[in-house]
Amino acid sequence: MGNLLRKHGDPSDALDYFKFALRIKQATLGSDDIDVANTLFNTAVLLDDLGKFELSLVAYKEALRIRKLVLGEKSQEVADTLFCMGNVATAMEKHSEALGFFNDSIDLMEALIQEAGPPINQEDDTLLFIFNPPSIPIALKAQYETLNHAYEEALPLTKLILGSDHANVGAILTRMGDIYKILNDWDNAIGSLQG
Repeated sequence: MGNLLRKHGDPSDALDYFKFALRIKQATLGSDDIDVANTLFNTAVLLDDLGKFELSLVAYKEALRIRKLVLGEKSQEVADTLFCMGNVATAMEKHSEALGFFNDSIDLMEALIQEAGPPINQEDDTLLFIFNPPSIPIALKAQYETLNHAYEEALPLTKLILGSDHANVGAILTRMGDIYKILNDWDNAIGSLQG
């Protein structure tokens, strides 16, 4: 009901349903259950919609704690939570904190992608790519797109905090260009690598 109200009704009314669901789950499952973490995460998203960023960040932090406890330090859910925390800190104009969350999320996403294996199935014919660019599995493609989105969020903060000419800005643009190449998005690859 809370999700329906959030999408099709008054998000303020949805908050009561999220709180009620959270209390039920905590009472029946305990405070460290993954369903509790997911409800906290969804509550934080709703609080973002309502502009209650201080409360949102508290909910994300507790969801992060539980997700790390249950799923381990290296999971997509942990990376997603860190990314959302970066967005909230950005909205609160806590730029250094936001950049820290984005960097942690990016590091984790890169590690998860590396563990997934090589991104491209190599062909013996080196000229084949001209007519038929190699593709990557859909799940891995989604991970690369998510990673690039995180870079896009971190880039302006890095420029703001460290300056446009800092080496970290160049490193982010290079990584973005490399990801665009993997995704066969040559125009954006060129733009990033020339940036």
